[in-house]
Amino acid sequence: MKEPTLLLLKRRVWIWTLILAGLFTLLYLFKSILLPFIVGILVAYLLNPAVTKLQSLNVPRILSTTFMVLLFFIVIGGVLFFTIPFLKQELLLLAQHLPTYGERLYQATLPLLEPYTEIIPVQDFNQLKTTASAYFGDMLSWGVKAIASILTNTLALANLLSLVVLTPVIAFYLLRDWPRFTSILIGLLPLEHTNTIKDQVTLINQTLASYVRGQSLVCLCLAIYYSISLKITGLNFAFSIGIATGLLAFIPYFGFLLGATVALGLALAQFNDWASIGWVASVFAIGQGLESYLLTPKFVGERIGLHPVWIIFSLLAGGVLFGFLGIIMAMPIAAALSVIIRFTLKKYYGSNFYQGSSSRKSKLASSKK
Repeated sequence: MKEPTLLLLKRRVWIWTLILAGLFTLLYLFKSILLPFIVGILVAYLLNPAVTKLQSLNVPRILSTTFMVLLFFIVIGGVLFFTIPFLKQELLLLAQHLPTYGERLYQATLPLLEPYTEIIPVQDFNQLKTTASAYFGDMLSWGVKAIASILTNTLALANLLSLVVLTPVIAFYLLRDWPRFTSILIGLLPLEHTNTIKDQVTLINQTLASYVRGQSLVCLCLAIYYSISLKITGLNFAFSIGIATGLLAFIPYFGFLLGATVALGLALAQFNDWASIGWVASVFAIGQGLESYLLTPKFVGERIGLHPVWIIFSLLAGGVLFGFLGIIMAMPIAAALSVIIRFTLKKYYGSNFYQGSSSRKSKLASSKK
C-alpha cells in the first residue's frame, strides 16, 4: 500500500472514530430527554411502509400519516387502558398470597429435603426455612407492590408525561417528511461510496425489519398461547404470567426461563397433585417447541444474521449504558453493527493483506491444477 493511501486511510479512520465518539457522548449527555425522540423515530420507522403503501394508492401522504399515527396510538392506548388495571389487580393479589404460597412451596419441597436431614440437623433446616421465607416474601412483596405502583402512578412523572405527549407529535412529523429526510441524508453521502452505503443501509433495514416485525408476531402468539393454556390448567395468575412470558420472548430464552420458573413455583404451591404440575410444565415444553420450530422460522427466519447471544449482549449493554433508552436503541444498533461487521469481513477476505500477493495467488492456483 502506498504511503499517501495509508495516510488517507488512517485519517478517515480517525475522523469516523471522532464522529462516533462525539455522537456517543451526546447521546449519553442528553439521554434523560431523548426517550420521546427515540420512540418517535422507531414508530415512524415501523409505520413508514404502511404509509408508503397508502400513498401508492393515491392517498395523500399527510392523510395516510394522520390515519396511521392515530390508529397506532389508539390501539396502544386501548391495550394499556384495559390491561394495566387488570395486571395491577393480579399483582396486588399475588403480593397478598405470597406468604401462603411460600409455606405451601416449602411443604411441597420438604419431602425432597428429607434425605439430607442426616447430614444437616433438622433445626438448621427450620432456621433456613424461616430466614429464606422472610427474605423471599419481603423481596417479592416489595417487588410486586413496586410494579403495581409503577403501573398506576408513573404517568404523573414528567418524563413519562413528555413521552405520552411528545411521541405522537414527533412520530407524525417524522413520518410526514420521511422521504425528504431520506433524500437529505442520501445527498450528504460521499459520491464515491453512495451506492455501497445505500446497499448496506438496505441490508440493515431488511435485517431490523425482519427481526422486529417477525419477533413481535412471535411474542403476540406466545402471549396468547401461554395465557390460554395456563388458564386451562387452573393456575392462578395465568394471564399475567402468560402475557409476561410472551412479551419477554423478545429476549431469547429469557421469557421462557422466567415464565417457567414463576409458573412452576406457583404450581408447586397451589396444586396438591403432580399431574397438575406436570400439565403446567408441559405447557412450557410445548411452547418452547412452538417458538423454536414453528413460530421463529416462519415469522423471523434463520437468515437475519442476528445470533441470540449477540441480541442478549446488545440488550444488556444498552441497558447498562443508557437504561431503558438503551434497551430501545439496542436492536437497531445491533442490526447495523452486524451488517457492518459482515461487510468489513467480506472486504478483509478479498483484500491482498488476507490473500497475499498476486504472485502467491497465481502459485496457489497453478498448484491446484
